[in-house]
Amino acid sequence: MPKKTAHQAAVNALLSDTERAEHARRVQTLQARNAMLTVLEATREAQGMTKRALADRAGLEASSVRRLLTSTTANPTTDNAFRLMAAMGIALEAKLPTGETVELVASTGPPRAVQPAVA
Repeated sequence: MPKKTAHQAAVNALLSDTERAEHARRVQTLQARNAMLTVLEATREAQGMTKRALADRAGLEASSVRRLLTSTTANPTTDNAFRLMAAMGIALEAKLPTGETVELVASTGPPRAVQPAVA
């Protein structure tokens, strides 16, 4: 069994089961957001694209893109995140509980509308 950290012990002592579950969901969400922003910035750099050029390609304000990719508290809307992904050719797929995969952001253009699964 892994050793508990002081943080884990404090969370367990101070929060109810319900609060711990909500805390875990929030941490998971923040980690996913941070991973997405890291991928966006790394891809932009790998493509040799300036933040201004990315903003122009995505149809966003340069200052907004600069804030999103440099702020530690950035929280992009899905629209902005999808625009940035499409502008850099990043595809995004979701795997449904049924096992079906749907494309949320096409790698060569703006996001496509996702059709509901047919039963």
